[in-house]
Amino acid sequence: MIVGNIDGTSMIDIADERFKMVFDKMRELTAKSELGKTEMQGDDVYYTVMEIDSAPLSEKKYEAHKRYIDVHYVIKGEEAIGMESTRELGMLKPYSAEKDCMLYRDGDSMSTVILKEGDFCVLYPGEAHKPGGYVSEFKKIKKAVFKIKV
Repeated sequence: MIVGNIDGTSMIDIADERFKMVFDKMRELTAKSELGKTEMQGDDVYYTVMEIDSAPLSEKKYEAHKRYIDVHYVIKGEEAIGMESTRELGMLKPYSAEKDCMLYRDGDSMSTVILKEGDFCVLYPGEAHKPGGYVSEFKKIKKAVFKIKV
């Protein structure tokens, strides 16, 4: 997992062109960006802009992926994302190739990352995470989730 802010990171040195493309697109997104899915390189790189209601992390389920890197980017609001090693979690729903997702039961040692406007979090395949958590109060979050095929 990598956490950073789009204004405070030098993405010029990233060798992977797909990541450069994702970070360039992040800089263009605003609170007025349209909701929905946009393909950047077909199924290899795409993103979805969404508005979600934050909720307690205790109400969220851990998810992990196999085929895609997730890049969560907060456009407006703030979001808590819970993370835990899959070794500590019990399987709740086996892997679905169609959704590139498996769900896990809660464990005992969750770490939490707080993302504010302009912050991003890169989650690699197999890293269990609970997105959409509230920070200090229930709010709408506008965010983009980028998918980069591995």
